[in-house]
Amino acid sequence: MVFCASVPHHITALFMPIIKEDPIYSGSIGIGIAIEPRLKLCIGEEILNNYENLPYTAKEVLNKLKINGNLNLNMPLPVKMGYATSASSTIATELIGFLYGKISYLKALQEAHKIEIENKTGLGDVLAISCGIGIVLRKREGAPGIGEVDCISFPKDISIVTLEFGSMETKELLNNYDPQILNESQIALNKIEEDFSFETVLYEIKAFTEKTKIINMLNNKTDKILKTPGLISYYVKKKMVVLLIENNKIEDALYNLKGIGLNLRILRPSSHGPEAWQE
Repeated sequence: MVFCASVPHHITALFMPIIKEDPIYSGSIGIGIAIEPRLKLCIGEEILNNYENLPYTAKEVLNKLKINGNLNLNMPLPVKMGYATSASSTIATELIGFLYGKISYLKALQEAHKIEIENKTGLGDVLAISCGIGIVLRKREGAPGIGEVDCISFPKDISIVTLEFGSMETKELLNNYDPQILNESQIALNKIEEDFSFETVLYEIKAFTEKTKIINMLNNKTDKILKTPGLISYYVKKKMVVLLIENNKIEDALYNLKGIGLNLRILRPSSHGPEAWQE
């Protein structure tokens, strides 16, 4: 018997941390994109062991729920980059615990959120991934069932491209969130809540990135990135630039970007949230 879970990733564009005494009620409000390829984890006696890179938050779940067996992990996106890979792996492990009958579905998601908060590996990614489709708006902080989240679909004529120029712990990201960034985040989120549409999100995340000048950390690469053909919006998460590019210009855009000397990935928006099944 083999139990599996498949979970999308999530890249936050901007957020407001809201920390309370109880981690279940802590988290963040914010806006981001749920993306694929998905993380997949399977556990059972009939599979080969392959879990060398399993994030420590997921290992904590296995120990807590006392789940044993061979593990097979397909983790297509790295940790510490801004893809919420830690959250995806923690959700996947908790959902396998749900399949084993050790925990309810909602409690599994809440426990994943709690572990992310306690380990300071994420604030709102579990809530965002619980919706898991296209563009995700976190309206109220907290774990799934407590926080409030909504999703809208992502247009098919837009490509998602990321450029990685380093890694960063979530704790360091929070330390870098100065008063100006917090203020601009709140302003942008207020406008997005008033009109939660693709057009408004694109405009506000780009305006936020320009006002806070976060992209300037790329120094001499910034101008070339911003001149990418078909670029309609962009933002920075940790040390990664997220570019939204018109599909009909994607070949020209990739040609422009591949000479820039940064690790490049082409992603796609997630079409559905977490899922778990028995094989």
